[in-house]
Amino acid sequence: IAAIPIFKPRLSLRFSKLVIKLIWRTTLGFWHLNLQVRIPRAIFRSIKSFGVYAAKRQTVFATAKPISQNDSSIEHPLESNSDLSEIAGPRTESLATVQPESSVEQFIIPAGLPDVEDTQPRQAVFLATQSPVDDILEIDDDSSNIWQLPPLALLRPGEKQATADSDNDKRARVIENTLSSHGVDVTVTEINEGPAVTQFGITPGWDIKTKVVTKRNENGEVSTHHEEISRSRVRVKAVTSLQNDLALALATKEIRIEAPVPGKPIIGLEVPNSQTQLVMLRDILESKAWQSNRDDIALGIPLGSDISGQAVVADLAKMPHLLIAGATGSGKSVCLNAIISGLLMQHTPDSLRLVLIDPKRVEMTAYQTVPHLAFSEIVTDLDRVLGTLQAVANEMDTRYRRFQAMGVRNIQGFNEKKPGDKLPYWVVVIDELADLMMTAPDQVQRLLVRLAQLARATGIHVIVATQRPSVDVITGLIKANFPTRIAFAVSSLVDSRTIIDGTGAEKLLGRGDMLYVPPGADKAKRVQGVFVSDNEIASVADYWSAASAGADAPDKHDNELEEAVLQAAEVLATELNSDGTNSSASPTEDPLYKRALLLGAETGELSTSMLQRKLGIGYPRAARVMDQLEENGVVGPIGQAGKARPVLSLGSGPNSNTSMGNSNSNFSSPSDPRANPPAHFDES
Repeated sequence: IAAIPIFKPRLSLRFSKLVIKLIWRTTLGFWHLNLQVRIPRAIFRSIKSFGVYAAKRQTVFATAKPISQNDSSIEHPLESNSDLSEIAGPRTESLATVQPESSVEQFIIPAGLPDVEDTQPRQAVFLATQSPVDDILEIDDDSSNIWQLPPLALLRPGEKQATADSDNDKRARVIENTLSSHGVDVTVTEINEGPAVTQFGITPGWDIKTKVVTKRNENGEVSTHHEEISRSRVRVKAVTSLQNDLALALATKEIRIEAPVPGKPIIGLEVPNSQTQLVMLRDILESKAWQSNRDDIALGIPLGSDISGQAVVADLAKMPHLLIAGATGSGKSVCLNAIISGLLMQHTPDSLRLVLIDPKRVEMTAYQTVPHLAFSEIVTDLDRVLGTLQAVANEMDTRYRRFQAMGVRNIQGFNEKKPGDKLPYWVVVIDELADLMMTAPDQVQRLLVRLAQLARATGIHVIVATQRPSVDVITGLIKANFPTRIAFAVSSLVDSRTIIDGTGAEKLLGRGDMLYVPPGADKAKRVQGVFVSDNEIASVADYWSAASAGADAPDKHDNELEEAVLQAAEVLATELNSDGTNSSASPTEDPLYKRALLLGAETGELSTSMLQRKLGIGYPRAARVMDQLEENGVVGPIGQAGKARPVLSLGSGPNSNTSMGNSNSNFSSPSDPRANPPAHFDES
């Protein structure tokens, strides 16, 4: 060992530098590392590193040769491993030795050459264990609850049509000449072309009054000229009174005058286009108005395009409820489908739940498989509508109790306090209100008004549509609690006033042309509604159906619905008894009772809806007859809600062999319920 520095001075110099370097790094380890845990480990690693290096160098003593900086045969492991170079620092100009025999790989970076600047030492030892990440990080492989929103590729873009500028200029000249011929001075200063209607902005001119002045010059010649007496603006009434003349000059069916246009010093003359352009749902979702306000909108509703072609979007959470009315075929169902599809394009089942009530049975069947439904069914039976609204009201009461316990006022405050248990928004969509008001007007109105008054803070919003905008359907209480309204084309001025408290809806073109009254606005805004095809609706529904197959869909509220149906039935029966009707009176007092018995004998089962259809009566009287049948043992108690109840017997008579006459002379089985008619039925 003593002779090594003599025979191998170069190798001895490297050993001495390595020892000094290791001592210096060990000293730094005492300073930076934890004194109780990591100092022994650092000392052990330093000693072990020195031993490993010495053992490796012992095997190459005989074949050692000088190392050149420009030797291209040297392989730098830090160059081939970018991750290693980022952790261990910049490489030195010498090799890094590897100990492959150990289960833990140790990369030792020796000291640099003398010409390298001596800076603060970096970490010399890099430990690459086999499973350090698995012990520290817990990777959640369960991605079943991660919902992905559907892509816009499922929707069809609209066709861009070229604007008819020359046609609009020609019609502008016709408007000016027509009004000028009637002594009204106007100028068309603005033209806004929309998908279905073009608005011509008319600026009123001056109404100048003059007089003829006659003068005689020095030569005795007489000259006359007109001298201005007064000047005033043309009245708006002078333009609006010539509406029929303008329609005749423009050869169009119907025009609408908006005088004045809100925020502009012009009179808006709305003329239908020769070709109507469809406003597709994808165009609205890709518009600047939607993208810029996307983060500020909780429940975005794509409505359509205004008369200038700009997208019109709204937030259902700020409305907070929506009333839609119009004649048959004017576009109500398409509007509802566009609203539902727009909500499905921006919300997952964890943030939105839908309650769909479809008395028509065919308008919302495409959404039966989406996981957003709060209940497992789309409510189509009128007997279950009251129970459905009652279930929504019960959910509202439950949320208010949770808000009270948390000390918050609305759903936004609750979700901020409990981000891991956020409450989803509920949207209740009723396709036809007229059928519900015919069945049980008092109960439906009471539940709707209660939801409209209280449900806003809990995140529950209601959308109601009807094709019969009469005062017995859209009552004063409903109108007062639904400030945001959409009016499609109607047949009379009275219907227009019933919906939007003003005229204009009777002059709409149909096919999605509507008047939209935003919350807090005084005047309606004309909008061409969004069109969504059946294929697009099916594509969105199929996407969510496929997504729910591999994910944990939210729980349904079917149990709450069944309880609410029974609760609504009990409340309705109590109200019927409290209005002076005695349900325990003799069955012979109601002549329809006998017809109900005969109907039960023919069908073998009875229900309230069956009595309504077969006997042509309303829900209160049918429910009263069913209560009488239950009390007399004809039918059993209510079993499964919404299902018909089997006929147990037709009453208890003094003689089981009593015949009903010719009507039951063909009975062959004594077990048939029709073979045992009630005594009062036989006597009649």
